[in-house]
Amino acid sequence: MDPTIALVYTFVFGSLYLGMALGFTIIAGVLRIFNLAYGALFLVAAYSVWFFWKDVGLTFGISLILAFIPVAAFAAFTYLAVVRPFIRTEDYMLAALICVFIIVEEIINYFYPEIVGVYLPTKVAEGTVKIGTASVPGQMLFAAAVSLTMIVIYLLFFIKTKTGLIMRAISQDPYASKIVGVNFDKMFVISMVIASIPPAMIIILIAPVWALDPFVGWSLFSYAIIVTVLGGLGNLKGTIIAAYIIGFINATVGFLIDPRMMLFSSLVITVAVLVVKPKGLARAESIW
Repeated sequence: MDPTIALVYTFVFGSLYLGMALGFTIIAGVLRIFNLAYGALFLVAAYSVWFFWKDVGLTFGISLILAFIPVAAFAAFTYLAVVRPFIRTEDYMLAALICVFIIVEEIINYFYPEIVGVYLPTKVAEGTVKIGTASVPGQMLFAAAVSLTMIVIYLLFFIKTKTGLIMRAISQDPYASKIVGVNFDKMFVISMVIASIPPAMIIILIAPVWALDPFVGWSLFSYAIIVTVLGGLGNLKGTIIAAYIIGFINATVGFLIDPRMMLFSSLVITVAVLVVKPKGLARAESIW
């Protein structure tokens, strides 16, 4: 395989996986929970756009903006109705979270089965972009660029803002944070809401090149889990590293072997790394 193709697609795949995993990492880093309802955010975002656009009859642009309201509401609901009541009984919480994901999936499948043909015309870049010997769909390249922009914005948020610093303090020492008067409920709701934005952005941007159906949340969620776990659960530095490692693996396997082996190869490499480093590549006490 041409090195240019490997490099370009490592960047594209890695950046997209980073966007998929960003919110999951934030939740794991701040709340210290494994949010198994995270995959439903992809579905809520995409199908909310369709609902406002086709069912309510609003313009597509307004529908895109309004779609983030149910996404944020779902994220807040997940914390208030599921995470908070079961925060001390993790096994029940995980079971409840996966049930929430499945319920959302089944509701969407009932109202918008695959036969409906849900499609979001969010294509910004038409055709392909030629980079050396590599040809990349312009929309994927644009989505990758947006994903990188989001990670920069979130890093600045955690490093420069008071709320971000409080979240980092919670992730590092929740008990000391509680002693100094941090409102955990408020910070956790904010964390859940801001963590819902990256998956919503990613699914909206890749919708024109990634077939939408009521079960697409599982495949996207799979990459979010792989990247987050490989990087070190709840650590943004590790997530960034892991995203591009998985991107390189998938670029190599996809072009040299078989695209159908991409997810399998990612899982094998992740398990192999975890055998040697059980806490992931860059496990840390703080989210950053």
